[in-house]
Amino acid sequence: MKSSILRAGVVALACALGLSACGGGSGDLYLSGAVVNVTEDGLVLQNNGGDDTSVVYPYTSFQFGNRVSTDDQFNITVRKIPDNADSCVVNNGKARANYYTIGQISVTCTIKQHALTVIVGNLKGSGLVIVNGADRQDVQVGTVPADTTTVQMAKVSEGAAYGVTVLQQPTGQTCTVKDSDNDKGTGIMGKTDATVTITCAS
Repeated sequence: MKSSILRAGVVALACALGLSACGGGSGDLYLSGAVVNVTEDGLVLQNNGGDDTSVVYPYTSFQFGNRVSTDDQFNITVRKIPDNADSCVVNNGKARANYYTIGQISVTCTIKQHALTVIVGNLKGSGLVIVNGADRQDVQVGTVPADTTTVQMAKVSEGAAYGVTVLQQPTGQTCTVKDSDNDKGTGIMGKTDATVTITCAS
């Protein structure tokens, strides 16, 4: 009799220490994953329609508060996205839990992008080249209105820095860059399109 009681006690202790083996408790696996392209607060994830978790700075990973047991079904979905994101997608977010499947989970967001327009005035010569980071544009003399041309640079992600500079001056002219804020052609992309002005002089 004593042996049976002792054996039952050992089994109960084993269940308490190895939750997944007995299928109870709070589980043995942390449900977590990587986060890509998140730059501000606002991303909220759910598992199986509940157990919300918010992704916080430095926005590189997430971890749910409740652990899951091995072989439990998990289904991670996006409840809310950051204001500066167009969408957020969960990758490998639905499976039965084990060390392999939870190691494959990630969330990737797409940041909103806005147009960066450069208006070049009084351009008469050829050879003007302007850049914003790796984006290079060879500017041609405009015709409508006279001596003015509009250049569309590559779109810039919301919250990202931009800095339009003159890489090469046109023949016989000097062109300077400015925007409405700081006369330098640099800034942080806001929630609307940005415009930079370049004025050329002989």
